[in-house]
Amino acid sequence: MASGERPRPSSITDLPLDILVLVVPYLDVRSFLALCSSCKAFYQDSIRLDPVYWSYVTRSTFRVPNQPVVQHNGALWQKLYRRLQTQSRVFTWGAAGQGRLGHSIFIRNALGPGQMDLTNIPGIIADLQCGGWSTTILTSKGSLHTAGVLNGETELVTRQTGNSGPQRLRFPVRVPYSSWSISYEEPTISIRQFSAGRSHILGLSDSGRIWSWYSAEKPALHVKFLDVDLTEASSQQSSPANQPLFGRVKKVVAGWSRSSAYVYGIGIVVWDIVSRRPGENEADTVLVMQTAEMPRTGYQRPKGAAKESEEQRALGAEVGVVLNYIILEHFVVFVTDIGRVFCGKFGDHNQVPEVIELQALRNESDTPTDVQGSFRRFAVFKNREVITANQDYLEACWRVRHEVHANNADIPGLQKIPALQKGDVISVAFGDYHFLALHSNGRITSYGKELRHCGALGLSGRYLRGFNRVFGDRQLVPHAYTHGREVWFQREKFLWLEFLESGGTDPDEAAERWHWVESGPSVAGEVSEWIEQEARDWDRNLDIKDDDGLGAHFALSVSAAGWHSGALVLVNQELEDKGARYVWTDQSYPRLRLSDGREMPGTVPFHEWKYGRPEWRLDINVDEI
Repeated sequence: MASGERPRPSSITDLPLDILVLVVPYLDVRSFLALCSSCKAFYQDSIRLDPVYWSYVTRSTFRVPNQPVVQHNGALWQKLYRRLQTQSRVFTWGAAGQGRLGHSIFIRNALGPGQMDLTNIPGIIADLQCGGWSTTILTSKGSLHTAGVLNGETELVTRQTGNSGPQRLRFPVRVPYSSWSISYEEPTISIRQFSAGRSHILGLSDSGRIWSWYSAEKPALHVKFLDVDLTEASSQQSSPANQPLFGRVKKVVAGWSRSSAYVYGIGIVVWDIVSRRPGENEADTVLVMQTAEMPRTGYQRPKGAAKESEEQRALGAEVGVVLNYIILEHFVVFVTDIGRVFCGKFGDHNQVPEVIELQALRNESDTPTDVQGSFRRFAVFKNREVITANQDYLEACWRVRHEVHANNADIPGLQKIPALQKGDVISVAFGDYHFLALHSNGRITSYGKELRHCGALGLSGRYLRGFNRVFGDRQLVPHAYTHGREVWFQREKFLWLEFLESGGTDPDEAAERWHWVESGPSVAGEVSEWIEQEARDWDRNLDIKDDDGLGAHFALSVSAAGWHSGALVLVNQELEDKGARYVWTDQSYPRLRLSDGREMPGTVPFHEWKYGRPEWRLDINVDEI
């Protein structure tokens, strides 16, 4: 600096990026956007689209669950924040018994998705989950609402069919709140995360309190343990940021027939489903006398100068910190921060004597590993792959655990469905016989079968969607597993499909082709793939301007259980209205040149493939899916 010159004033733009990203979480969205617009230095994508900020503000504002696979996509989180404020809708489909779909009026096509009646439910829908006979939603206000009944084996629907929308799950009368608006500000009952099991629901409040519902008609029970000390945040501080984590509940998971929670410093804790005893209608708390703690699940990495014992270091190197877990019918499965997957089999009183590593699922890279599943099936996300399996695989691994030089890496039973290996699958939801995948572009694809044509796959239609009849049930043909079959939410698509299935513009001319499609799964598989391609990019095909690129319908989450399914979908009503154009009324029933060289009969010109005829993987054993 030359003599006499004044030093240049320090600017916030001089701070390194790693310091700036520590500052921005303290800004609300309006302040953050104003900061980014103040100068070019702050308008760069690394700051303006910071994924840490946008995922945090979206999840904290709307209580949206984290999606580890897209955790680093700041642009997507920003778009979701903008659209969640006005566009979240809930769609359900499948078996409609017990009012579980929440439809006040059945939609025209009973096998396709229908919008749930959310009248008089305040707040924005943040999450949904399906139970055995119910569909439950969480609002941004922290309240839970259920359509159907929690236990279809013991409960009846007492509400009128015309008022079959979701009802709010209640708390005991002695819980301190007098109105909905006040209850939203009470951290002991504002639910931040929940889990729907087959016949019960667990909720975790902002303060860290566990609530359990065994009936939609009865208030929740506050769950406490005799042998496990749980800690809650004080009424002044619902966030654990400045409080010790030990004893705090991270998440709850409701399984097929048991309950569980992950407790910091203790690990996965499992207990039986709780309910009130006869004569205890006024009880607001239940003390669980017997719990089971899953071995080797309580490890936490030390912070700062904290030291570890040799035993702790060994546990951290061999197992690691539990990132996520699921409770299946007979097994617990969990993934850790060192890319390993473990399972343990439940015994008497939910006890798990030991856990074993599923060696074939070990992840040696630094990409996120996740596990999702329910009842008897699960999926592991590993290196942009989605690997599916069921309890038979776990049983086979469990049987050889004590053999000399035990190694379960070569045990068969793991599947890699081609349509799930594109690197864009965010989550997979399993029902009893079907499952659905949510993709990062907002699409949902379906797999498996529907018992008694219940509509759980949400595909509507018949052979033109790739169905094959199996003893009165509907099962997808092998062709459908190469690219998947997409769940549609546009009414226009269903009308178009209905028109084609009736023969198109000339049913007589199409009659022979129609019989070809219905005569065997091979032709149905190829024609259904052509239908899939034609329906893809529906909005773009109509030259509709889409400002944020998310389309008229963008699925945010998907769930399945039993014989039904549901999804949280962002609906851009303006785009949907513009897409309601009957531009297909002059189309004929598809006529293709098949992959085996045959030409479908007829007099109309052959239909071309929009994205080219795929190379199908037909070695998928659909009976094992």
